[in-house]
Amino acid sequence: MADAAMLSRALEQLPEAFSHAGRKYLIAPIEGGGCFHPKIMLRYGKSKARMTLGSANATSAGWGSNRELVSRIKWSESSDSPDGAIHCRLIARAHDWLLARLPASPDTDLAYKLDLLNSQSPWLANTVRGDGVEELADGSLIDLLLSDPGSVSGIGDRFLERIEGGAEQLVIISPYWDVDLAALERLHADLGGPSTHIFLTLADDLEARQSTFPLPELDWGLKPKFHPLGDNGRHRFLHAKLILAQTRRHDYLLYGSANCTTAALGPRRKAGVNCEAAIFRRLPRGTIDEALGLDYSETIRRRDIVAPERPEPSAGTPRFHPGRIERKDDRLFWSVPPAIDPAGAELVIGESRLPLAVAGGMRPHAQIGPSLAAATIVVRVALADGRVSRPVIVVDPDMLMAAAPNPLANNIKRRLDAVLSGASDLIELARDAHLIFGDAQPRRSAGLRSVVSGPSIGAVVGQDFDSPEAFREALGLKADLKAGTFAHADNPALQLLLQIVLRGIVQLEDSESIDRATADSAAALASGERQDDEGDDGDGTPARAEAPQQRVTDAPIPREAFERNRAALERAIIRFEEHIAALATSDGLLDLDFVTRALFMIYLMLYGCSHRYVVEGGEPDVLIPFSAIGTRRQEDGFLLRAARLISRIWGRSFTDGLLARIPLDRELANVPTPILTLVILSRWILAAILTEARTARGAKSFVGILEVQIPQIFRSTSAFALTDEVQVEATVAQMARQIGMSGHQAEEILRTMVRLGSRTTAPEL
Repeated sequence: MADAAMLSRALEQLPEAFSHAGRKYLIAPIEGGGCFHPKIMLRYGKSKARMTLGSANATSAGWGSNRELVSRIKWSESSDSPDGAIHCRLIARAHDWLLARLPASPDTDLAYKLDLLNSQSPWLANTVRGDGVEELADGSLIDLLLSDPGSVSGIGDRFLERIEGGAEQLVIISPYWDVDLAALERLHADLGGPSTHIFLTLADDLEARQSTFPLPELDWGLKPKFHPLGDNGRHRFLHAKLILAQTRRHDYLLYGSANCTTAALGPRRKAGVNCEAAIFRRLPRGTIDEALGLDYSETIRRRDIVAPERPEPSAGTPRFHPGRIERKDDRLFWSVPPAIDPAGAELVIGESRLPLAVAGGMRPHAQIGPSLAAATIVVRVALADGRVSRPVIVVDPDMLMAAAPNPLANNIKRRLDAVLSGASDLIELARDAHLIFGDAQPRRSAGLRSVVSGPSIGAVVGQDFDSPEAFREALGLKADLKAGTFAHADNPALQLLLQIVLRGIVQLEDSESIDRATADSAAALASGERQDDEGDDGDGTPARAEAPQQRVTDAPIPREAFERNRAALERAIIRFEEHIAALATSDGLLDLDFVTRALFMIYLMLYGCSHRYVVEGGEPDVLIPFSAIGTRRQEDGFLLRAARLISRIWGRSFTDGLLARIPLDRELANVPTPILTLVILSRWILAAILTEARTARGAKSFVGILEVQIPQIFRSTSAFALTDEVQVEATVAQMARQIGMSGHQAEEILRTMVRLGSRTTAPEL
């Protein structure tokens, strides 16, 4: 969350500072009459939380070179700290206040993140907030003071109300002041005119940033003393904000984001125009002097103090906010705000101007080149009337979700990682049916799922068209395995299932580097989850994830273990067949989650018929036969069972199939990877069963049925896009080698597949 005006200036002056913005993290600009000025970092866990609050901005200066004042409040459900409940309430109050500053109708990316916070941090809903000063176990007092223009009173009023007894001394650290010193004079007067001390940092180097103070504006009755803070030889700009009222017994402290200005503290009986966050403490007298090393013996001569520079008056009409611009594949889409005419508008990226096209029921969009494919994009919108918008960061919704996915249960992740690394047999996953047929983790609500695509985006559903050709033409998608769209960004379990299938079927040129990058990214995310929910607060470097390796050679297994594997696979197949049958009798829409589950289950069956186990005391064997066409085991064979599933998934008439019930975003450029992979696998299986049946004894009548039905189903598989046959043929050749199929058998299946493919664009009978 960042002040909209400040963010706009930063994007104009230093866009390169926002590396990964819109891709690995989201910036929500906050509009308002004053400045959105709090400096809060909240970290959420399932049963832990941490708040860092103070004066430091999220910049290299704030967290590196400046002299700042911050504090950290921690809470853990498992901690026996007597102050834990108070800390939890303070963190929850800060959370509530920040969320109230967000737009009433957040965009889909922000809505996803908020839903994730609520679902993965249940303590937020269960914590009683409370209000006002609370006493800690050591007898000190603490409170969280939050202020916005709508508050009943300002931070200044609330701080002064909490001070008991006469103030003997007022100490202030503030990098910025009112031009007329109104806030300082108000504090001094309301505290009864105590001796006042102001700490500054000055530098010998006049070019260095240093403390300033408007000395000419001092009232004759206010005679503060100025003191240096820190070593002049090691100058650091003093950006801390502190107000300390010392009575005979106590230090009353206010620190956080609030400068000693009326905009921050507010005038009497009124809130300031800024949004500010500060912590109030009451501590024994002298605690702060000792903790911060405040030395009152050394003073600064007034002639050495530099006056603040007058800000330059803003020129011109404030520029409009263009709203949301998001990336999909190689195009940028603009969600046009009300009262803005997009006709003739262009996107301005650096020195380039990209005309916006409006076509096919899509939002205004422009195509970008490969140089921007992996970069943070800062863009402006230039309207036909000459107006140019503020700069905004282009968001990539899939990458944002992938950077903050729903957490994956540790036991599930271990099983999937073991399969990917080759340490575990793929068939082990047949026992984890919930991975295949249900959600492997808490998911966002159905209401949120329905808006993720965005209200301005039209979805296209196959069952609304008369033929697969008409649906394909309406979509206008490209089919390229190397350019497929991101899938399951919010669901790590399905991502890993899809990765298992792709590594077993489609070995792309750069798959190893992709695997390494995925593993490293997952390790970084997982270490954060463990730190929040399980581990300690150490700063150890997260361990690098092991890169996926090739499967080790199978050792002989007992016959009992082999039969257990066979039974587990059979149970999984039966359950999946029942699952598909139940879906076929329903009429609800489906999604890509269904596609990946179906894809994985069919691949698991293929593995069961191709992976030869070395059984102790016997010959190598497979769990189910590959073909068995024309024999008594035909019904148990992979080809017939898989072909029946594919028939229901695709339909002999596409509109009757399950995939015709998947709404696809009209703005996509490429067929989603799960669908394209299922297309290739389905075509190969259809060609394989027809090829095997043609040469099998006693299958003449069965062949006659297949010769009619297979081309119909094959045609349905062309509904999403016409595939690149060279790429498809290379892929199925790789797959045949992966499963150990003979070259002759693979070539025969490929020939059948090519002949069937030549008929996919034939007119409907």
